[in-house]
Amino acid sequence: MPKAREILLQGTIIYGDDFTPLDGYICIRGGIIREFGSEHVDADYEGIVCPRFVNAHVHVGDSAFKDPPFLPLSKLVGPDGLKARNLAQMPHAVLLEGMRRSLQLMAASGTCAFADFREGGAEGVSMLQEAVLGLPLIARVLGRPGTGQINIPDSCWGLGISSTRDHDPDHIRATVAAARQRSMAVGVHAGEAGNDDIGAALALHPDFLVHMNRAEEADLRDVAQAGIPIVVCPRSNLVTGVGLPNVKRMLELGITIAVGTDNVMMNSPDVFEEMHFISKALLHDDRQVFKMCTLNGAKMTGLDQRLGSIREGKEAKVMVIDKKSDNMWGAMAPLSSIVRRAVRSDIIAIF
Repeated sequence: MPKAREILLQGTIIYGDDFTPLDGYICIRGGIIREFGSEHVDADYEGIVCPRFVNAHVHVGDSAFKDPPFLPLSKLVGPDGLKARNLAQMPHAVLLEGMRRSLQLMAASGTCAFADFREGGAEGVSMLQEAVLGLPLIARVLGRPGTGQINIPDSCWGLGISSTRDHDPDHIRATVAAARQRSMAVGVHAGEAGNDDIGAALALHPDFLVHMNRAEEADLRDVAQAGIPIVVCPRSNLVTGVGLPNVKRMLELGITIAVGTDNVMMNSPDVFEEMHFISKALLHDDRQVFKMCTLNGAKMTGLDQRLGSIREGKEAKVMVIDKKSDNMWGAMAPLSSIVRRAVRSDIIAIF
């Protein structure tokens, strides 16, 4: 068997779980980061080398009908909202094409893994699995049971629940119990339109919550005490006018935060855009924001031993940013410039 070719990446390496910018190189062999060194080498690519993103909450099923009117949340994504009606009448081939294009955009803009809350029962799960075939993406699919059912397809990674107010409580508990029996993850939307569904969501002991933009101090303290991570999607919250998450307070309480782009019909699934917004509007801490978009997302999806940071032995899910591009030229702090200004056209290479 021929020896796997080594790939050498030179420049500023955003290294380790603390994302320290270090000048040097990494050696990749067989898709694994084998070595970090501080000397100069004859590299295949040179630039700012950083881990790729994990989009911890997205709905790619609505990619075929983008930029709807500005409507209240319930009229957009509620059980009888615009999204549900469009999904019901959209041809299969059109839905599949939209999903494929969104996934291609995600891969091209630096995402390596994502968690998708699947609509459409078993057919919706199958459609996503078809759409992602051949793309350099790890899909964590959270399914929803069909009407009157409690089980989701075996191929799902987990169970994804919309607000507890959308469902019969007994049915939700049975569905969660069925998922737990099969060692599946459980994620729940909560605290998006109001905070009245947070208590019921916490009672399910989920692996993570999504949104929590309407959470009050007592709610956040309960979440922190329970040790439950939160996925925030602030651009989505901005579009629907439901208020922005208190990211700073969540971190002060020790809550692990990851980032998602949410519904494609409202926002591009490009994590660069989400990262820009969080860093400028919600949290002036570039290292923490980058961690939320990479390692924390990997932790939430059970992938942190494989990816999410650059360390020897981890998979080389990395990208190289051109520090000489018109956009990045003059950057004084490489990590800050990635977080605040880098865009997908600045990417030289993706591994």
